[in-house]
Amino acid sequence: MKVFFGFENMEMPIPICVHDQQEDLMITPKRENFLEAIPLLSILPLRKTLLFEDYGFTSDSDQTYLYLDMICVFYIKEGNEQEKNMFLLQAEEELIAEFIEKEQRFLVVGNQHRPLVKKWASAYKLTIEFILFQCALDKPE
Repeated sequence: MKVFFGFENMEMPIPICVHDQQEDLMITPKRENFLEAIPLLSILPLRKTLLFEDYGFTSDSDQTYLYLDMICVFYIKEGNEQEKNMFLLQAEEELIAEFIEKEQRFLVVGNQHRPLVKKWASAYKLTIEFILFQCALDKPE
């Protein structure tokens, strides 16, 4: 999982390092101060659900990106295995994608579902950890 930035394809005042592209969206590894950036999370999905198209896209080079300001990413830190399975069954209806990185299973849901996911985790007595990408969402100075 890595953060990238998307810029609408337009006449750039200076050349930028393009990592990837999706139609008219140029994807770069760093935020450019002079342009309005769209923060993107690049993942290698284990699975994508039908909701994926509302929160992300597959680039021209077949890479998977999620709109970072629209999602939240979390993993289950602790809990009983049976409770985890029940939680995952309930979370399935809001799930956008799931991926594994460094032997950890991460789940992606819409940002608006963060409070709901917290309630479910509490009901199933699970400890979950949300991954924060705030530095990527902050505007450059």
